[in-house]
Amino acid sequence: MKDAVLAVLACSWLLAAGAAAQSPAPAGWKLAFGAEERVRFETRENFDFNDAVDDSAGVTYQRLKLNARAELPGKLELFAEALDLGAVYENMARPAQYDRLDLHQAYAAAKVKPFGRPLELKVGRQELKYGQGRLLWAAVWANRINHFDAAVVKYKSGGLSADLIYGARVSYDETGWNDPNRHDILAGTYVTYRRSKEAPLLEGYFLDNYDSSNLSTLNRRTAGLRAQATLPGAVVCDLELPYQFGKSSGKSVYASAFHLDLSREFKAAWSPRAAAAYNYASGDKKPADSVNNTFIPLFQSSHEPYGAMDFFRWQNMRELALELSAKPVKGLKLTAGTSYLWLAAVRDSWYDSAGKKLRTNAAGTADPYVGREVSLLAKWEIGGGAALDGGYAHFFTGQYVKDTGKHDDADWAYLQFNMKI
Repeated sequence: MKDAVLAVLACSWLLAAGAAAQSPAPAGWKLAFGAEERVRFETRENFDFNDAVDDSAGVTYQRLKLNARAELPGKLELFAEALDLGAVYENMARPAQYDRLDLHQAYAAAKVKPFGRPLELKVGRQELKYGQGRLLWAAVWANRINHFDAAVVKYKSGGLSADLIYGARVSYDETGWNDPNRHDILAGTYVTYRRSKEAPLLEGYFLDNYDSSNLSTLNRRTAGLRAQATLPGAVVCDLELPYQFGKSSGKSVYASAFHLDLSREFKAAWSPRAAAAYNYASGDKKPADSVNNTFIPLFQSSHEPYGAMDFFRWQNMRELALELSAKPVKGLKLTAGTSYLWLAAVRDSWYDSAGKKLRTNAAGTADPYVGREVSLLAKWEIGGGAALDGGYAHFFTGQYVKDTGKHDDADWAYLQFNMKI
């Protein structure tokens, strides 16, 4: 039934897009239709760190976006977007990246002035993107993209912007309609101040993620600050300091994280850019006590921040990362990077980008150094909405992997094509 209904909707979108291209919009309104198709092939070798087992795997991801926008400039915006997700895989567990054509976004955004105050109200199914995506983001690397049934009220005046957020995270259902999880609630505020594009950026936030059916199960609050400024020598500095407290599975939560990166783009041939970053997220040093010290990155961006192979996220980790990028020709960007990775608390687990436990050393006898990743990535903006990118990464296992089992190195490569109209 769902496939039949959505097939009709897709046909309707095509007919509407064709009609809009041939006829003018209603007076004052602007109409736009868009589509984006992405196909990516990945190969994975030794993701179990065991050469003795043939686990060479391949997977092809496909994602189609269809969207429509109606806008009354300066007053009202109506937006709807559907996603169709698929994957073909070999010699690996079935990836949870399927979803037949389903509603991804459907919201109304209006500008109002109650009591003379300029406010923007956005209500409906939507993506939430704040800061650099370390805590709240709609990451697009995976087929499935975070989205919420939410209401956001924004106050914006001069360089000040303040958002009030309340919503329920939407759960994916491969065969049925995607519905919000009415118990997985996100509420909070995100405030940004920047006087001008050249001035320092300051952000502060308070985010409460809780289970409305049982607050003792989940009630994790995250308060934090972020700052970005250009230092002498044209070095851009980005700093973020979040702290978490509350309850999780009956335990008290006290956890913290830290991010610092320094980058500089040089005015020279190929526009080279160099960057260095340090990331830390606390882990639980005493899993058996009544306190949970594991920092959880809420609804974070995935894939790029902590290595391209998705072996880590901002949870029980320490990372030192170095990166160098260049643009040898117009539209082409090359990026070489390396990350050195440790666990913050050895008795806690090693978590991948999805929060899955890769290994656990409950006795705390292992060395904290997990390993080093090196990568080389390329992205080519072909033109006309088309882009091609690909890359290779290798993970050199460290002493922690050796201390906890098989410890052979791992490899990963991908090739991706994206077309947007």
